[in-house]
Amino acid sequence: MKIPFLLTLALLLSFTSPLFCQIKEITFGEIPDGDLGMEIYKEDPSADAVVLDEYCQVKLTTIEDITVVSDHHIRLKIINTDGLDYANIEIPYGISDKVIGIKAATYNLENGETVVNEVDRKSFYYEKTSRYRQTLRFTMPNVRVGSVIEYKYTLQSPAYFTLCSMEFQKEIPVRVIGLRVEIPGYFEYKFIPRGNFSNVKYTRREQIMMFGGSSVGGYIGQWYSYNMPASREEPFSTGSEDYYTSLSFELSKINVRGYYFEDISPTYVNLSGKLLERDDFGLFYEKNNFLRGKTEEIIGGAGSETEKLRRIYRFVTELMMWNGINDYTASGTLKKVFSDEKGNAADINLLLLAMLRAAGISSEPVILSTREHGNLNPFFAIIQRFDYVVVAARADGDQYVIDATDPLRPFNMLPLYCLNGEGWALLGMNGSWVDIRNKERYQESINLDMDLQEDGSVKGHAVNSYESYDALAVRKICKLEGTEAYTDYMRYVNNGWKISDLKLENLSNNEEPVAETFNFSITDAADINGDFIYLNPVQYDRLESNPYYSEERISPVDLACPSAQVCRYRITVPDDFEVQEMPLTLKTQLEGGGAEYSYTLSRDGRIITLETELKFRDFRFNPERYNAIRDFYARIIQKQAEVIVLKRKQI
Repeated sequence: MKIPFLLTLALLLSFTSPLFCQIKEITFGEIPDGDLGMEIYKEDPSADAVVLDEYCQVKLTTIEDITVVSDHHIRLKIINTDGLDYANIEIPYGISDKVIGIKAATYNLENGETVVNEVDRKSFYYEKTSRYRQTLRFTMPNVRVGSVIEYKYTLQSPAYFTLCSMEFQKEIPVRVIGLRVEIPGYFEYKFIPRGNFSNVKYTRREQIMMFGGSSVGGYIGQWYSYNMPASREEPFSTGSEDYYTSLSFELSKINVRGYYFEDISPTYVNLSGKLLERDDFGLFYEKNNFLRGKTEEIIGGAGSETEKLRRIYRFVTELMMWNGINDYTASGTLKKVFSDEKGNAADINLLLLAMLRAAGISSEPVILSTREHGNLNPFFAIIQRFDYVVVAARADGDQYVIDATDPLRPFNMLPLYCLNGEGWALLGMNGSWVDIRNKERYQESINLDMDLQEDGSVKGHAVNSYESYDALAVRKICKLEGTEAYTDYMRYVNNGWKISDLKLENLSNNEEPVAETFNFSITDAADINGDFIYLNPVQYDRLESNPYYSEERISPVDLACPSAQVCRYRITVPDDFEVQEMPLTLKTQLEGGGAEYSYTLSRDGRIITLETELKFRDFRFNPERYNAIRDFYARIIQKQAEVIVLKRKQI
């Protein structure tokens, strides 16, 4: 965004001030002997590496326009071989930013002397990673266990609306970390903290500073943390960055008295208006006249709006190849995207939107943040928090949220990575929050008919059914690698079962469940001890360890969607054996509701029947319910470990 002329004039008159003062906390190249000799980090003896010091100083200045200049200085210690990957440095930055003043070196202690290896500038590798972002990559030289690595650089960026961001918590522990921000009184920023800030100290000092050649009142804000513990990756979670301790900024006001005033306070409605006026978003799909003939050809003879929607969806998924890039804005014109027959997620889904509108189907774009990208802030309209766009369409009174990047999915099923709360639907120049869900789920039905042999082996026949995401997983393996690879996959997940005569139905019909049959044998299905056979009847997908292994939980447990797994086992025991003991029936629920598990065992002569069902109706649970989920799984694991005891009949 270019700033208005009067503001530019007011800020640039007689500009003579230096860019900014250097951080004084550490001096490049002066590595304390204690850091070089460190063998473990006493605050976290299990750490593979530790950030010894990290400092960032940020200042607003005027070069040609308002510019954010930030000086970064990082020093890190490699503790063991697992920490060597931290010597591969990546510095992401915006496409309009500049990285200058790069300096990097590795320090090793050899025979009591410090040996320094500096990074050759020829080792710096610049890569454009998306339309808006690029990354500077380099590898520190001569790194080994015990090395200290250090690098610093200056970043010049026009992105003064978002100023900067700082992650105080990382996947390895941090000994000292500090952020110093100088903000002239012309600007007012909102602080947007994430995670737990109890370990971060904040100080603020009012100060007169130079900006645009003039003295202006402002303040210096400083955030420091000592001995910040490492974050831990938690299973079944959305973007972990939402729960790391971090700080970002959002510009709310500009006020140059007598010259210029603007109340920024970005709202989602304002964001909608700006996106709809962009060539790579709203104007992209509005220029769809050339598609009308093709669209009419596709929907010709369709008897309902839903049938029209399905046909257009199928056409786009079969025509377009997704390049694997998430984006909410198009990479070229609509005509070029249609001609190239490939593009990013926005290219494909906005093309879908253009054709739906050409067909007269009520539809609008929905921008969202994918699960890995993190959650959206419902109060601050930060465009950088979005990374994807899908389509909300209404047909015959029903609403669907649609993504056309994968031809193996049915039209009313989003990619799993899109299931991340709500998205922002752009309704004309306004907008509203919508749930990013249709009826996506995990669902499988397993039916195993098993003959138990006297040697403890089992021979059997399976008749299984997979729906929704489970069906998609089968289709992907078979499409990309073939049915033989899928057979190998089934052997692997089922602990070496011998599988033969595998047959799959409905692989090409995405709207139907995948039906599967095969014969199988299990060599060591049961344990033999004299005249006794000990058989665990849960032969498929048995839980042997708790997936919720940590004692505590920071982030919500987010399973993305409901799930249901039903397993039925029909076991025929040998003629010469009789049942001595059988596990009892169990029906248990998750404390507070939302999930249930049942284990029902019965016997009729030589036939033992077991039916288990694990169902999650709810899929998101706050950290306060974490212990209840752990206990729920502990009960399941305990029950699934129980065995049927068979004894040889006495003659």
